[in-house]
Amino acid sequence: MIKSDFDIVDHLAASNSDFRVLFEQHILLEQDLEALYSLKYFPPEVESRIKEIKKSKLKLKDHMQVFINQYKNQ
Repeated sequence: MIKSDFDIVDHLAASNSDFRVLFEQHILLEQDLEALYSLKYFPPEVESRIKEIKKSKLKLKDHMQVFINQYKNQ
C-alpha cells in the first residue's frame, strides 16, 4: 500500500462506518494471527486456524479495497 492509500484508509475509517467495521475486523484478525504465530509449536488445529484467519483477512482487504477504489474515483 502506498502512502496516499494510508491517508485514504485513515479518512475512510474516520468517515465511513461500514469501512471502519471492516478495518477493525481486519485489525482484530491480525492480532489473533500474531498471537498464534507467537506459539513455539503449531498443532494441526492451530495451522488450520491460521489458514482461516488469513483467508478472512484477504476477504476483508478485498472489501476495503472496493471502498478505497470508489474513493479514488470520486
